[in-house]
Amino acid sequence: MVFEKQGELRETSLALIPVTIWRPLLIASLALAASALFLLLRGRPTPTVRSYFYFAMCWAFATTASFGSAAEFYVTCGVITCGNLVFFPLAFHFVFQFPDDRAPPGYWHRIWPWLFSVAVGLSAFLQLTGHMRGGEEGFTGTFALAAVVMLGVATWKYRGADPLARRQMKWVLFGIYCALGPLAFAGATSNLDPRLHWLWLASFSFLPLFPLSLVVSVVRFNLFDIDRVLSATASYNVLAVLVGAGALVVVPRVAEAASGLVGISPATGQVVLSLALAAVVIPAHTRLRPQIDRVFFKERFALDHGIAELLPALSTCTDARGLTERTGEGLHRLFRPEACIVYAAVEGSYAPVFVEGRAVPPAFGATSPLVASLAERPTPLSLSAIGRRPDEAALGPFDRAALETLQAEVVVPVRQDDALTAFLCLGPKRSGDVYTSTDLSLLSAVAEKVSTELRRFDQEETIREGREMQQALRRYVPGAVAEQIGSGGDLAAGEREVSVLFVDIRGYTGFAESRKAEDIFSTINLYTETVSQIVQEHAGSVVEFNGDGMMAVFGAPRKLAHKERAVVEAGREIVKAVGGLPVEDGETLSVGVGIATGEAFVGNIQAVDRMIWSAIGNTTNLAARLQSLTRELGASVVIDTATWERAQAAAGDFDKRPDVPIRGRRETQDVYSLTMPRVAGSTPA
Repeated sequence: MVFEKQGELRETSLALIPVTIWRPLLIASLALAASALFLLLRGRPTPTVRSYFYFAMCWAFATTASFGSAAEFYVTCGVITCGNLVFFPLAFHFVFQFPDDRAPPGYWHRIWPWLFSVAVGLSAFLQLTGHMRGGEEGFTGTFALAAVVMLGVATWKYRGADPLARRQMKWVLFGIYCALGPLAFAGATSNLDPRLHWLWLASFSFLPLFPLSLVVSVVRFNLFDIDRVLSATASYNVLAVLVGAGALVVVPRVAEAASGLVGISPATGQVVLSLALAAVVIPAHTRLRPQIDRVFFKERFALDHGIAELLPALSTCTDARGLTERTGEGLHRLFRPEACIVYAAVEGSYAPVFVEGRAVPPAFGATSPLVASLAERPTPLSLSAIGRRPDEAALGPFDRAALETLQAEVVVPVRQDDALTAFLCLGPKRSGDVYTSTDLSLLSAVAEKVSTELRRFDQEETIREGREMQQALRRYVPGAVAEQIGSGGDLAAGEREVSVLFVDIRGYTGFAESRKAEDIFSTINLYTETVSQIVQEHAGSVVEFNGDGMMAVFGAPRKLAHKERAVVEAGREIVKAVGGLPVEDGETLSVGVGIATGEAFVGNIQAVDRMIWSAIGNTTNLAARLQSLTRELGASVVIDTATWERAQAAAGDFDKRPDVPIRGRRETQDVYSLTMPRVAGSTPA
């Protein structure tokens, strides 16, 4: 060193002392990078995963840069500056994409995040030109404004999200809270008492909880019931803050004042009072948490209280029928599933004794793989793969197809000793939400209660009432295979590829309200006769009529070489022919047709008290969903991609509808629609 002392220049040497700089953000950077790589490599990267990867790696590079020599210093400054310039656009892109892979339409949302990059660049320029204070204030203001805008964007997306996307966003919210909450609490505490500075340093170890929560939200967001996790965390944290504040502020003063009266040292008094304060946490939590649920998680609070009221109500049932109906109606009211079916053991099989929903439930044999699996399970069988790993169960082709047709997401066994007495099938919730671990626990409690109450009834009485309930649930299903039976053809049940057609009269309820019963009956007879004839002319098989709806199968029981072309031609003719049917008052009928092609379980199926021939499985469900889509898309016929690709010229004039959301399915799907001219005076949809 060269220095001046008393006007004289002098030189000296100083030994450099090595200093280790601890950078706590390295922990968060490592966790972000590791989580981004995990999500990117675990499977097909979605737009959300890719945007998170870019954002996380940008943060990691910008916060882990180091320098030693002058050259390394300039390189480091360049890396940090470049990272800060692109950080905000990447961060906003991730916020736009998460969690549904859909960004707002238009280009403006891609442009305005770069305004924050301009602000960062100006702040860096001020620092490089010597205006350090202005540059620091610019950085701080930019980050604060960006945080507020991101919060606004996330809130906007949350308000428009479906229940599943909201659960994913709640996991991220929980991760942010767990990562930043301890940091804020430790910072405030260390400011009050500098001796607790070590607490501030230790709080940085909570930062990896954010990327961990984000991984859970993408991979297994139904790992736990996030609503319960949030309410429990909020309750304990509120109490912890109150206890901590009391221990730091109130307890020392009370101990000091009481030491003279009781005759103990202030230190001992603080320990005793702190333990007494901590002992209040658990009892207070049991009272505070329900209040948090009541305000912030109303659906969860209503479900918990509904189940608490249902369980004692089951004890008031005087017979098996009343118990079955009370159970089914209660679960249907509380969980609001699209289908709720109660199966009971009746004469060597398990038949439906309570049905809510439009599904036609088949019976299950007593030796079926599903029944064998349920007999060994004390807990519900969760079949949905949305947000969690589905439970493993040995299912035969018929079991799998039947559960797909019923859209069963949860199957709850009711066991007595080692025997399966009954089981409950619940379809997807109409709200679009998933069955959480808490829901499964509540369903287990209901099943255990039903099992206990069934012991009060005589077994023969239960079987007799089961038969009576079956009689009440009979449905007429017309035969579709008389010709095949007459010719000695094979009707063996099994999986095969078929094309399924669903047709439904538009505005049937309004049509029937203003007409006499005999007029409605005459019109429906003419409608069914017309549709049946068209299906048979194209080598299809009518499976069932259900009021104003009809289901037909092409490619079974006899194979059909060009079933896709035949089913599309039949659908077009049905729309045209039904539109030309004569109806009173000069009106005509209009219908919607949905068609899907794929694997289905086809054959004779036991349904309630008779054998029917039908096709069940995911393909059947998809065809029904596409028929429902005709109203939303304003189309006459809607078909899936497999049918369109193989129908050739018969579907050449169909319009492609990309990425259409289909109710009951997580991912969007490309469909093809055809809008045929409506006859004047036709019944509105």
